[in-house]
Amino acid sequence: MILSENEAKNLLEKVLTNSKADAVSASLDGNNTYNIRFARNSISTNGFSDGLTLNITSYFGKKSGSASTNKFDDISIKETIKKSEDIAKLSPENKEYMPLLAQQNYSEAYNFSGETENLTGEQRSERISYILENAVSGSVTAAGFSEDSVSFNALMNSNSLFAYNKASLASLSATIRTADGTGSGRFEKCYINSGDIEYKALADWAINRSKLSIDPAEIKPGRYTVILEPAAAADMLSLCINSMSSRWADEGRSYFSKKGGGTLIDESIASSMLNIYSDPADKLAPTSTFSYSGEPLNKTIWFENGVLRNLHRNRFWAEKTSQPSIPYPANVIMQGGSKSLDEMILQTDEAILVTRFWYIRSVDPRTMLFTGLTRDGVFEIKNGKITRPVKNFRFNESPMDVFKNIIELGKTEKAVGSETGDYPLVVPPIKTADFNFSSLSDAV
Repeated sequence: MILSENEAKNLLEKVLTNSKADAVSASLDGNNTYNIRFARNSISTNGFSDGLTLNITSYFGKKSGSASTNKFDDISIKETIKKSEDIAKLSPENKEYMPLLAQQNYSEAYNFSGETENLTGEQRSERISYILENAVSGSVTAAGFSEDSVSFNALMNSNSLFAYNKASLASLSATIRTADGTGSGRFEKCYINSGDIEYKALADWAINRSKLSIDPAEIKPGRYTVILEPAAAADMLSLCINSMSSRWADEGRSYFSKKGGGTLIDESIASSMLNIYSDPADKLAPTSTFSYSGEPLNKTIWFENGVLRNLHRNRFWAEKTSQPSIPYPANVIMQGGSKSLDEMILQTDEAILVTRFWYIRSVDPRTMLFTGLTRDGVFEIKNGKITRPVKNFRFNESPMDVFKNIIELGKTEKAVGSETGDYPLVVPPIKTADFNFSSLSDAV
């Protein structure tokens, strides 16, 4: 269910009016979502869901309690308010309590598309039909998921803060498998505007990739020059940003901690080609302009020419360390170069091409070391050409080592990694040296 800004404001004001707490904050989250699931070259389910949830947090001094409801009659709202107050009274004091924010100034948001909101059932089915028909004609098997939604989020507190954002998102993914079970291709894309999903080109690409990856050869694990396609690069970027907590660095338990104390901010720690920033107004990945707590989100530079410029820092840690608060970013953009992926391949003497990663897990937070698998197409490049598919690998690698060893960056695009969900990431394909493939994997 989608409420207008005025409707959301009126409902939240009702919560504040009925509260007996010292302070109170409340939020509304609603959505209308359509989806189609397909497998074995046929549609298996399609559906629509809508939801509206009210979350209330009451404060008595430094004690807080939260409760939520999806019922909006006066009695249910009052019961939920009381429940949050009762929980707060029984709770211990929060040692990291921060007073509620006052009203903030937010820049205009651009993360809503009327085209996505007005997408028809015929348009949805047309996309899936193209994938399935071409899978059948190509003697391969397709499975995947399509979803488009409109959502909103509204915040209000007893210190005069109010924020509202209406958003849209359309996503499409498909995995294509060959009949012999050895070849696989996959794509996943999500955009604010549903029309930005080039489903025909994506389906054709995945079908071709599945056939190209048939009967992979076995090569020895080791350190290789690799080209990470955007889906793989997106995971490396996301893992890095997740690790960029100022608190972890200040406490000496992060890659970004300096030996002997302090952090690596303003030090050169990666290739000079590395430039990473966040910007809610970025045209490829626009987002809401406020955080979950109501802090304004503005453009933030994380890396500049390989120099670490910022770490994200919540309000409590900012006050404790007398540094500015920097909210966790709502999107991340890594600047790239001018070459397409095909051009990068053409100008590469020898490398391994990685389509995407899978099942990535932390090994050592202090060194930002992760392990995971390649999946859905790994290829050998020699003399500017893809020469053959190779078996999947397990890797043990740090995103920061990937960024230190950058050889070349391609054109940026919005990408989805295996571990990133719909978090907005814009990345280039990355050509990097000494990527550590630790063992082989029988995954497809």
